[in-house]
Amino acid sequence: AESIKIAKNKLLNNRIDNLLYDYEKLKLENIALQQEIEKLKNENDQLIRNNQDMFLKIDSTLTLLKVQK
Repeated sequence: AESIKIAKNKLLNNRIDNLLYDYEKLKLENIALQQEIEKLKNENDQLIRNNQDMFLKIDSTLTLLKVQK
């Protein structure tokens, strides 16, 4: 009976170790994904700024063309 108890304890300890390992792995994955999200947000912000610049250039070009008529 004692050896069964010891075996069950070892099994539970192994399961706990596996869960802790999985948890740490998921934590690192989460950090990596958060960094990727930040990178994509920055890229998106840059694209938005580029679009705004392009609209301003188009607008000023259209204004110049109207003035020249």
